[in-house]
Amino acid sequence: MAKLRVSAAADHLERLTGKSPLVGLNELIWNALDADATHVAVSIARTSFDAVESVTVRDDGHGIAGSEVRELFNSVGGSWKKRAKNGRTRSGERELHGTKGEGRWKALAIGDRVLWRSVAVTEDDPARREEVEVSIRADTPDEVDWTVVGLTSAGVGTTVTVYAGGKEPKALLSDKLRGQLCGTFALFLSKYPAVRITLDGKAIDPASLQTRSHTAELRAGAEHGTATLTIIEWSFNIEKVLCLCDANNATLDQTEVGVRAPNVSFTAYISWHGFRVHEDRLALADLGYHELTPVLDEARAEMRRYFNERREEHERTTIEGWQDEDVYPFTEAPTEPARQATQAIFNYIAVAAESAVNSIDNVQAKRLSLETIRLAVENDPRSLEHIIQEVLKLPKEKVEEFHQLLEKTSLTAMMSATRMVTERLELLGGLEHLLFDTEAKRIVRETAHLHRILERATWLFGEEFALHVSDQSLTTLLTKHLRLLGREELIGAEPVTDAEGGDRRIDFMLGRALEQNANLRDHLVVEIKRPSVKLGREELAQIEDYARAVASDARFDTESTRWEFVLVGVDIKPEIEDRRRQAGKPRGLVIDPEGGNFRVWARTWGEVLDECTHRMKFIRRELRYDPTSDQAMEFLRVTYPDFLPAALRGPSPATAEVIPD
Repeated sequence: MAKLRVSAAADHLERLTGKSPLVGLNELIWNALDADATHVAVSIARTSFDAVESVTVRDDGHGIAGSEVRELFNSVGGSWKKRAKNGRTRSGERELHGTKGEGRWKALAIGDRVLWRSVAVTEDDPARREEVEVSIRADTPDEVDWTVVGLTSAGVGTTVTVYAGGKEPKALLSDKLRGQLCGTFALFLSKYPAVRITLDGKAIDPASLQTRSHTAELRAGAEHGTATLTIIEWSFNIEKVLCLCDANNATLDQTEVGVRAPNVSFTAYISWHGFRVHEDRLALADLGYHELTPVLDEARAEMRRYFNERREEHERTTIEGWQDEDVYPFTEAPTEPARQATQAIFNYIAVAAESAVNSIDNVQAKRLSLETIRLAVENDPRSLEHIIQEVLKLPKEKVEEFHQLLEKTSLTAMMSATRMVTERLELLGGLEHLLFDTEAKRIVRETAHLHRILERATWLFGEEFALHVSDQSLTTLLTKHLRLLGREELIGAEPVTDAEGGDRRIDFMLGRALEQNANLRDHLVVEIKRPSVKLGREELAQIEDYARAVASDARFDTESTRWEFVLVGVDIKPEIEDRRRQAGKPRGLVIDPEGGNFRVWARTWGEVLDECTHRMKFIRRELRYDPTSDQAMEFLRVTYPDFLPAALRGPSPATAEVIPD
């Protein structure tokens, strides 16, 4: 028996042998398929203690000739596949899966010893066949023992046996193994239907186990050809993975799915030539590698869109069924946002418990079960777990999904957050009406209306700010500022005045302590104008006076406090537009003195509201709630009845009079 010394670093071999047993098995199957095998038979022998004794992978591929052993096993990475014509198998009928020549050593993740018995035609006479044996061991992976057994009449092919020895590849005894093999080889088997893979004599048949599939082309990665996302849903439970495949659907690597899809068992695949080009970087796919990340991001976005549609479809079908049975506890669609949020949460939980609910034959009992969930959602969310676990007898995996739903928050908090978001969306819609509607903006006053609403919605200017001062003088602003800094000894001194000696009033001062340094503070001073006032030189000069008064008064701390002064109105006069569009500065920034601790902005309400809407864009899409103008105004009428012009408390402002501010 001859011996080869493998040309590879010891740590590299250890990395290969340290893969999971499933990775090792997958590599043996791929090697068989790359050898043009039409049948790959996997069998697992067990000990009397029901542990893995050995794993055998037998194929009818072209085998390994004695003349090829040195080339195949002398070094890691010396695979003949790198020199294969057009990256195809010897028959030219299939594309190759691997080209690295590493898969043989990955088999040591299964056991202590790997033995190849292979029959191939001889190099000098295609009519003759010879048998070779090759073996490697986990304790000396850099040594390869091999021999030519002799001529044989046996059929061409390879049998690889991995002896578990001291290893315990328990994953290969799992009931999920068949499903995992289905997931890995589904696309390949669909492309080559003549190929058969069997596990312990039973065919791996992905087509018979699929319940649904979805395919979408991706825009990202076009420089390496079209990337395609395929989602296959299964009729059995399977670990959800995202397979990274080459353009010929051969799986090169796997990564986390990265999306939530409760109640769906699936495997996702991205087929793209770029994964073959950047195969050495696939481990970095989720670590921000710039060539790969855009494709993964777009694929996950498409997966979220698809599973949102599937969830909506399943929810709709389930609820329609309950409505037909007359057991659904909501008789009509609610119009109030809070009630809509409650019903949405009920639907989510009830549909998650669908199998338990629908297992109840008695219509009255089914109606009572759904009504119980509704009452718990509305009045006592804490009792839901007891209802789901004890009353509905939800299966363990469904209870786990419910736990995951509540893992980081309570149902009460979820309902509260949902209500807050819907109310904010309606407030934004209401403000748009007050500020931009032709008739409404003629009668909306700055102090009587806008101030009083905005005092209760300071999140419009930043989630991190809390209201400190509203509609007060600069002297009051200083007092509040000094108290925040703990400098009460300076309170009560001379008033703060502007450049003309006047004690002008501000609209809002908002403040925050910076999280990264408790000694630093940000102050935001907002000056708003009624909708009918266009911002021009006069209005800009006023807020500049505020800013200069603060900057020139020694009592305002300039070392640990930063100031932002913002003038906000509906329209901007052309006379100041050029100051809002200075090269190299954000739009709207009009004063930013070098070395100073303050800045002055002139912004439109459109810009402010657009930013707020954008911040909630994702949540709004997930809630599927976009209030109409009528809904938004109704929210203002109910929430702020005293802060609206009298004419707007009714259905139409058309006959209202303009009231001077």
